[in-house]
Amino acid sequence: MVSSVIPESISIIGASVGGLTLGIVLKKYGIQPRIFESREPGYDFGGAVSLTPSTLRIIDSIGAYSRIKPQGFSFEAMTFLTDPERETTGKFYFGHKDVYGYDGLRITRKALLHELTEMANDAGVEINYGKKFTKIVNETTDGVIFEFADGSQEKAQMLIGSDGIHSKVRSCIFPDIHPHYSGFIGLTYCFPRDNVRIDEGFPLPVSLRGSQGDGAIMLQPQTEGGKEIFVGRQFKFEEKDRSGWDSLLQEKKTLIATLQRDSAAWTPLIQNVLAQASTPEAHFLNVWPFYTVPKMERWHSSAGKVLIIGDAAHAIPPSAGQGANQAFEDGYSLAIFLASLKNVRVSLLDALKTWEAYRMKRVDDVLKITNRLLTIRMTEEELASVPKHMQWELDGSEAGKSQLGWLYLADIDRDIKSLVESLHM
Repeated sequence: MVSSVIPESISIIGASVGGLTLGIVLKKYGIQPRIFESREPGYDFGGAVSLTPSTLRIIDSIGAYSRIKPQGFSFEAMTFLTDPERETTGKFYFGHKDVYGYDGLRITRKALLHELTEMANDAGVEINYGKKFTKIVNETTDGVIFEFADGSQEKAQMLIGSDGIHSKVRSCIFPDIHPHYSGFIGLTYCFPRDNVRIDEGFPLPVSLRGSQGDGAIMLQPQTEGGKEIFVGRQFKFEEKDRSGWDSLLQEKKTLIATLQRDSAAWTPLIQNVLAQASTPEAHFLNVWPFYTVPKMERWHSSAGKVLIIGDAAHAIPPSAGQGANQAFEDGYSLAIFLASLKNVRVSLLDALKTWEAYRMKRVDDVLKITNRLLTIRMTEEELASVPKHMQWELDGSEAGKSQLGWLYLADIDRDIKSLVESLHM
């Protein structure tokens, strides 16, 4: 029997939601993590995330819910409407307090990361900024030596990459795995809600599909009391390299013209919304290329001392808002799992395989519902080309109000306890 396979030193690349959650929970269980982040403190990634009940339960358990809730917008469902008819074609629930314990919460990444970072600092988690990971120098059964762009090197018994869809850690252990571009980008911006008169009873958040416009337009309140409106549109777009995407982001006039190019095809409310992109009060004008990561057989290195989580392992399309939520689940479940590996009957490598199988099944199920949710936005013509088994199966008018318990009521603590118990058998 192995007396303990709990790593004594764990380094995390990326102060992301997954990385910070992992660090906070590891510290809670007596493991001292070190986090390395390439950007400087307070960097604003822009945008916002919609947090669903399974994640909010995690956030509540680590003491962060009371800190972030006042800074976000609580809501139940996204409504799908046609424009100009205002016909409801579907509704998807991101939460429901009476059914799942929590409503959904829309909050900016800046506010969320600020609170998690403050909690990590208060807990004594070491966060090192301005440290750009470049390569793994050596990996043995004893641990990992890794290097940064400044030439400095560090050593840990375990290295965990939580460094996003373009993960450098992943490229080191899986050099042949590259993100796949979907052919679409999202163009987004925000503006003060008071700038536009929205009729009482108009459902928010909402995804509107026009009869002549280019696809759908999403309006999502966010920040405290929903005083800000996030707008998102999806367009087909030729792929660019990293520098190309950065250059496109600087072409503000081009981006605004693209957002507004079919303005006349929409009703006055949406015309007014699109016009906000040109105002001085508009902010966070952003380009979001939709990339996914090919399904991998494993997320760990051959020796089991390097592991990737979050978008680095399984980037999820944005339609169900589950990308950040699954990163939270990765970080939380992995921390509890690692802290529980005492007196187990297997090696750390074999233990990681058990955790991965559990998380991969979860992510596969999330991807299925995410891809099916896309069909709710489709026209009858588009839907005709989609196989029946890939179409949305829930009640289209109230989708997820009571049918997503498997997603929103997940008991991760119980699941991990069962996994660890299986390792003792």
